[in-house]
Amino acid sequence: MPAKKETKGRSRAMLALALILIGTNVGMLYYFAVYRQTVPAEDVPMEISDLTRSPEDYLGQRVTVSGYYVIAARNRSMLIENPLSFLNNSLSPSNYVRVVGEVPQSLAESAGLRCEVKGVVGWFDEEAAILGLTYLNHARAATEPVVPGPYNDQVVEPLPLIEFHPVFSNSTPQKYAVLYSGGIDPDYAYMRYWNDLVWMYFILRAYGYRADHIYVIYKDGVPEDAHMPVDYPATVASMQTVFNNLSATLTVRDSLFFFTTNHGGWDDIRTWAPMDDTNLNHTLVASWLDSITCDHMIIIMEQCFAGRFIPYISAPNRVILTACRGTESWACDTEGEWDEFVYHFMCAVLGRQLNDYATVVDADYNDDGRVSMREAYIYAAIRDSVNEIPQYDDNGDGVGLSLDSVINSKAGYGAGIFL
Repeated sequence: MPAKKETKGRSRAMLALALILIGTNVGMLYYFAVYRQTVPAEDVPMEISDLTRSPEDYLGQRVTVSGYYVIAARNRSMLIENPLSFLNNSLSPSNYVRVVGEVPQSLAESAGLRCEVKGVVGWFDEEAAILGLTYLNHARAATEPVVPGPYNDQVVEPLPLIEFHPVFSNSTPQKYAVLYSGGIDPDYAYMRYWNDLVWMYFILRAYGYRADHIYVIYKDGVPEDAHMPVDYPATVASMQTVFNNLSATLTVRDSLFFFTTNHGGWDDIRTWAPMDDTNLNHTLVASWLDSITCDHMIIIMEQCFAGRFIPYISAPNRVILTACRGTESWACDTEGEWDEFVYHFMCAVLGRQLNDYATVVDADYNDDGRVSMREAYIYAAIRDSVNEIPQYDDNGDGVGLSLDSVINSKAGYGAGIFL
C-alpha cells in the first residue's frame, strides 16, 4: 500500500510540472505572437554588431541600440559593444557607433553603463565606415559599470605641479627628452594620452630637464591647453626632424629620455593619420635611437604591443620599460584618466599619487634617497592591475624580462640610472 501512495504522489507532481510547462509555453507563445507584435520594431533593442554587420539595411531608420555609453576625447559620445575595447585601445568601426546630436545630462551621467539609445542611423564617417546614431531618447540598462575604468575621457590638469620652479645647472651633462603621442584621429585620440604626456612633462621639469630640451610631438601639433607646448605634429617627418636635431646636439656626456604613448600596432606606433598614415615602425624607431650618441637612454613605451620593440631597440646603456609584452596595454582601471603602467611609473618617480597628491609613494627600495629606473619599473609592475605584463630590459640583450625575473635577478645597469 505505501508504494501505491508514493506512485500516486509522483504522478501528481509530474502532472503539476506538465501544467506549469504548458502554461509557460502558452505565455511565451502569447508574448512572441501577440504582445511583442504590439511593440514597434524601432523600440526593440539590437546589438551594435547587428547594426554594423549590415548598416545599409538600417540607414535612415529609427532603431534602439544596446551598448555601453562612453565619452571619448573632447566629449565625443559613443556606444561600444564591450567596455574593454575602450580601455585596451581596441575600438574599431565594427564595435562602436557615434552618438550624435544633443545628448541630455542623464545620458552623460551614464558613462560606463549599459544603455539602450534610440536614434536615427546614418553615416558619421562613411569613408572610415563609422556609423552615427542621432539621439532621440535612451534608457539605462545597468546601474554600475561591469568593468571599472575611466569612461569620461578628459584632461586632468597637473595642478600640483604647475607652480613648481625647477633649478637648472649650467654644467654638463645635459638632459634631453622626446614625448610622443599620435592618436590616429579625433575619435581615437583619447585625452588620457595628453594627460600621460603633460604630467610626464612636468615631472621631467621637476627633475631638471629644461623646457627647450623637451620635444613634444603630439597629434595634429595643437596642444589641448596652455600647460605644455607642442613642438610638432605626430608624423614620421616630425620625428625625423627631432632626431636629426638631437643627433647633432647630444654628446657622450648627455642623456635622452624617450616616452611614447597612444595606439600601437603589431610592429608600429600610430601617427596622426590625417597628416601621415605611415606610422613609426620598429626599423624607424631603432634607426633614430641608434643615430644618437649619448651617455645613456631611458625608454618608456606605453602603447599596445610595446614589448615587441625591445629586440629592435635594445642596446648597451639603454634602460627600456614597456607597459606590456607583444599584446596589449590598457587605460587605468581605477586610478583616473591616465594609462595604467605609466601612471604608476610617474607615481614612483614623483613620490606621490597623481590622483591624490597628499598620498606619499615610496619606491626607493634600497633607501639611497633616489628612485632608479629599475625601482620605478618594479613599483609600477607590482601595481599594474590590468591584463598586461610590463617588460624590462637594461643589458642590451634584446630580451624583455617580467617582474619576477627582475626582482629575482641581480640589480643591473638600470639600478644606477635616474631621471
